Amino acid sequence: MIQLFIILALAFSKPLNPKKVLYAINCGAPSNYKSPSGIQYEKDIQTDPETVVADYSLNSEVSSQQIKYTREPEIYLTERHAYKTFSYQIPLQKEGTYTLILKFAEMYFDTKGKRVFHVKFGSQRVIEKLDIVAKVGKYASNDEYIEFEYIAGQVFHNNVLCVDAVQDGKLQVNLEKTKFDNPYIHGIVLYAGGIVETDYEEYQYMKENWDKVINEEKIKEEYERQKKSEAKVKRKERVKIRNDHLNVVENEFEFDDQSLSTSVPVAKKVGLKALITSPFGTAGLFISFFIGMSILNKIISTISNAKIKGIEKDITESKPKQEKQVKEKNDTSDKKNKTKETKDKSKAKQQ
Repeated sequence: MIQLFIILALAFSKPLNPKKVLYAINCGAPSNYKSPSGIQYEKDIQTDPETVVADYSLNSEVSSQQIKYTREPEIYLTERHAYKTFSYQIPLQKEGTYTLILKFAEMYFDTKGKRVFHVKFGSQRVIEKLDIVAKVGKYASNDEYIEFEYIAGQVFHNNVLCVDAVQDGKLQVNLEKTKFDNPYIHGIVLYAGGIVETDYEEYQYMKENWDKVINEEKIKEEYERQKKSEAKVKRKERVKIRNDHLNVVENEFEFDDQSLSTSVPVAKKVGLKALITSPFGTAGLFISFFIGMSILNKIISTISNAKIKGIEKDITESKPKQEKQVKEKNDTSDKKNKTKETKDKSKAKQQ
């Protein structure tokens, strides 16, 4: 059943593509704002001194109210209004089809007929007698989608030329005052494309099925929460399994009352850290250390002795050879001397 509700919610979900939003203003706001859908709203830089900003976020009684038919209630907490007709200039670039989305919500009056005004492109009315309370009531968004064509520097709405709608490459959006209080606005979005490319259908569905949409979104949130919770549990299980791979086996001896003898060792899985830090593990480490040092010293001593014996052997073997060479040298010298003496004696006899 939950999956069915999710499918229904997604079927009617077609959010506005933020990549096709060319210009957006959060009217009356002192800073930029990025909506949950990814639309970057610029702060309001309106300079008309006869306009007034109302910030309902400073009024706890109003800001605590749920604003229906929107997922971006922050946009409707600031507004700009005037005691006369006032306007916004929206920059236009290349020719094509556009949709201007004007965002309204009645935050003051709760009776229809109290506030009524017109919206014009230049001198051409594109919305007449706009009464927000009559359309959606108080504390509810009412977004107006206006499709138009921008051709050769002119603006056409429903194939009708809007005179004086473009000045210096900017669309003149006029909020025209009537005798029924003051015109106002909360947000403006310029979208590259016709109405069918916007979220218009989703918005209409949301207005007609608000309670159902809220319920579906709550179910979706609960479904996502359950998925995250299950994923968290699975992560913990995987971590536990990985930690089990680090376990080692330790022998534990138990006393057998029946045989009155040492029992058979019982295998027990313990952590590597527990094994090392146990008394037996610590003693084993020290014993292993001393045995290793003893073996190392023996190896070093053996190597040293072998080197010394090798040197002594070389000395022993080389000494007789040297003595033999000296003796041979002496013998040769003696022979030469004897030969010389014999020659000398022979010569003396002849004389």
